[in-house]
Amino acid sequence: MSASESVRPSPEALLAEAQRHERGRLKIFLGAAPGVGKTYEMLSVARRKQAEGIDVVVGIVETHGRQETEALLAGLPQMARRHVPYRDRALEELDLDALLVRRPQLALVDELAHTNVPGSRHAKRYQDVQELLDAGIDVYTTLNVQHLESFNDIVERITGVEIRETVPDAVLEQARDVELIDLPPDDLIERLRQGKGYVPGAAPRALDNYFSRGNLLALRELALRAAAERVDDDMSTFMRAHAIAGPWPARGRLVVCIDATPASDHVIRTAKRLADQRHVPWTAVYVQTLGTGLITSHREQLDANLALASQLGADTAILTADRVGEAIVDYSRTHNAAQIVVGRVRDLRHRLWPRRRLAQWLLEHGTEFEITVVGDATAEAASSRQRRPRAWGPLLTTREAVLAMAFAAGATGISYPLEPFIGSSNLALIFLLAVTFAGAMGGLAASLLTSVAGFMAYNYLFTEPRYSLTVDQPSDVATLLVFLAVSFVVGQLAARMRRQASDAWRSTRRVETLFDFSRRLATAVDERDLLGAAAGGMSELLGQRCVILASTTERRATPPDEWVRAREFNDTDQAAADWALSHREVAGHGTGTLPAASWHFLPVVQSNQALGVIGIHFPGSVDAVSAEQSRLLFTLQAQLSSAWERLRLRQLAQDARLRQTAESLRSALLASVSHDLRTPLVAITGGLTALRDLSHNIPETDKARLLAGAIAEAERLNRLIQNLLDMTRLSYGALTLRLAPLEVRDVVSEAISRLGSLLDAYEVAVNLPAELPAVQADATLLGQVLVNLLENAVKFAPPGSTLAIEAQSVKEGVQIAVIDQGPGISAAERDKVFDLFHRAQQRDSVAAGAGLGLSICKGFVEAMGGTIVAHEGAQGRGTRIEFILPAGR
Repeated sequence: MSASESVRPSPEALLAEAQRHERGRLKIFLGAAPGVGKTYEMLSVARRKQAEGIDVVVGIVETHGRQETEALLAGLPQMARRHVPYRDRALEELDLDALLVRRPQLALVDELAHTNVPGSRHAKRYQDVQELLDAGIDVYTTLNVQHLESFNDIVERITGVEIRETVPDAVLEQARDVELIDLPPDDLIERLRQGKGYVPGAAPRALDNYFSRGNLLALRELALRAAAERVDDDMSTFMRAHAIAGPWPARGRLVVCIDATPASDHVIRTAKRLADQRHVPWTAVYVQTLGTGLITSHREQLDANLALASQLGADTAILTADRVGEAIVDYSRTHNAAQIVVGRVRDLRHRLWPRRRLAQWLLEHGTEFEITVVGDATAEAASSRQRRPRAWGPLLTTREAVLAMAFAAGATGISYPLEPFIGSSNLALIFLLAVTFAGAMGGLAASLLTSVAGFMAYNYLFTEPRYSLTVDQPSDVATLLVFLAVSFVVGQLAARMRRQASDAWRSTRRVETLFDFSRRLATAVDERDLLGAAAGGMSELLGQRCVILASTTERRATPPDEWVRAREFNDTDQAAADWALSHREVAGHGTGTLPAASWHFLPVVQSNQALGVIGIHFPGSVDAVSAEQSRLLFTLQAQLSSAWERLRLRQLAQDARLRQTAESLRSALLASVSHDLRTPLVAITGGLTALRDLSHNIPETDKARLLAGAIAEAERLNRLIQNLLDMTRLSYGALTLRLAPLEVRDVVSEAISRLGSLLDAYEVAVNLPAELPAVQADATLLGQVLVNLLENAVKFAPPGSTLAIEAQSVKEGVQIAVIDQGPGISAAERDKVFDLFHRAQQRDSVAAGAGLGLSICKGFVEAMGGTIVAHEGAQGRGTRIEFILPAGR
């Protein structure tokens, strides 16, 4: 790397700085314990800001009866609190909506780790603060170090008190400023004795327990460490953003190994602190060995461990491999990890020997990594261990026990009649076969129980002395021991093959379902089809009811009306869906935002735009989305967003092509009809001008002739404009049909009358059978078709010739034809005359047209469900244009 490149500003650091300026600024007053003066200092700084002209509003501040704090609060404007009913009580909470409407420059929100009353929009107050920051409002808040998630287990071990209200460390990292409010333990103890932190009755009890001097010293050290790490992180970001060369070396990722036991809780928190100290990203990895599965309690614990790691800022990964250690080393190597953190627990009740073996294996084989082995936290926190769930489930189910005994009894029953023919020594093969079937059908526990039961039956019934478990012959002892060992091995192999086959089947089924999901999305023809296919596929994959709600122009996720009427989608669900859509974050059931909703909503985001939300309905017994479902949802959401965006782009491209086509049509129309529009206008203008200026010198017969000519040209111009309007309607698909049974005779008569004097020079012959059925058509469109065909015939037929209109009933409906005695159309051009702007090659004496009439005829006839063609006229002269329309019903 060159010197110039080494001092180049970091894009990530510059982006972080830019994002900080876009949002409101957060300042956290951090303390080691309650009573150190965080709220007092926050109010003091806020009063100074108010004196500088800053618009400061108190969102919510708890004084706990401290007079000096109430005195500072008295001079600041305060928002009215929101009263929330809960268990026959009215509790006070921050009125977030009112504060967003008030929109001050600076808002004071006390107790960042506070848990909101159930039914609030957010489960935690720090989420309310996040929404204020997103709205561009600066926020001052207070926080005690024991509420930081990564320090939660350490505080519990120090004080013996479990802290249930926690704040993710990411909130502290997002703060623009962190001010440490430090007070020596002796001074804090004296304040408590004076009743400044607790009510007088509670202060002695607090001093004897939580606020002991040793506890306060340890908490003060944690607060100083958190503040120091925050300052160091700010300095590193500043140096990277301003291209200041630093002494830090390049570091890789940290990988922490977790399992499905509660002990991983301590390992994850330790890994979080190590990653923060070294300023490296970290990943929590769980390895599932081939052919093994998790019972429900283990799966729930694994989901909780993965959720904790994600909450603390880690990436998560689930690997499937035959050897755990090799999988972890390979993953660490491919992801450029420098440190591996693994737990070591000595409590055998939690099956810790595999993890001890894993730690030892990593120390021996992971020589290129720094291996950190974390000690057992449960040995130091007995109370915590007592409330943790047991890490194992039932070793043998009723089904497996019945299956094992049935196979053992079956092998015994088969061996009795076969013993005289094959001998007692060969009967062991029958019992081995039973063990194999038990392992294949019931699993490892069933195969082991079948082995033991078969061993006892074989020893009792088929070895000497019979009907006794004693063995006289040394050879029989060897036979029995070999039988028992082989049966164990065969049973384990059969059970393992069964599990692997089951895993392979599930994986294949999952891949097939995902492929089917992708195929459904790829074959969707419109947005409605896409959303329906996606909702159906997700419901099959997740085993829950799913729906996809598209975003409206008002950025709302509107459910179907029948859901609202059936009360399947209430106001809370609607608020959660709108929140997920507008903030592009998960909301609803199982989240921290509007958790009272019965639906879990995941936004579908593509190109930084929310296209809609995925809604998953969970029954009341399900608390949250599992880690496996969350990973599957992420995959499905990515596929759906890509397909949705592809469909939208295709629609936009189609719209662009239509606009381009319409624009080309508009240009062609202007170029084609400019002469045809000008010709009648010139005739009309000339005739009317002559009548105005020379009326006293023009004979009456000439005046009548000029007026008739102007009227004829005006009618011709009107027909041309009507053709233009009709072509525009056809091009934009704005044609509205009013189909009804029509008498052909009436429509023909009206068309002839509309042309008026244009037909005076021709003989019009109408040949319509009396029994001709009605035609199913639009009266206006059918009349325009006949007018255009007659006008086209007049244009090419010589004066004095005959124009014929014929109709007859055919199998397809009613056939109507217009026949002229003009020069006709060549066979090569008969299929082209219906194209837009096409003009048949004629002599110079024939009037040219715009090339619209026959094209409009074709469009109207096809719109009414018919067909139109051009033929040669009778006796090889003229043109016959005929069209067929459905008969009237």
